[in-house]
Amino acid sequence: MRLRYSPFSPFARKVRIAAAVLGLPLELEAADTMDATDTLRQQNPLGKIPILLRDNGPALFDSPVILAYLDHVAGGDRLIPAETEARFAALRLEAL
Repeated sequence: MRLRYSPFSPFARKVRIAAAVLGLPLELEAADTMDATDTLRQQNPLGKIPILLRDNGPALFDSPVILAYLDHVAGGDRLIPAETEARFAALRLEAL
């Protein structure tokens, strides 16, 4: 998996931390949201980062979607628990 990111993006940082916690390797590729020649808009029509480029399947974007995908790939319920109160406590923190 390859992550298009900016080192200054808190949303990309959240994805990088989650991948590290889950033990999932990510290849990092810097993206420049201000560069019109960057392929960013081909990967995310909104032109925003982070973007997770997967070997099989379309690119994923928006950090909550990427976090849910990483959690699922790692076996589920590690970042976002299944139990109701714990789940919504985690989702509340994710929204910050």
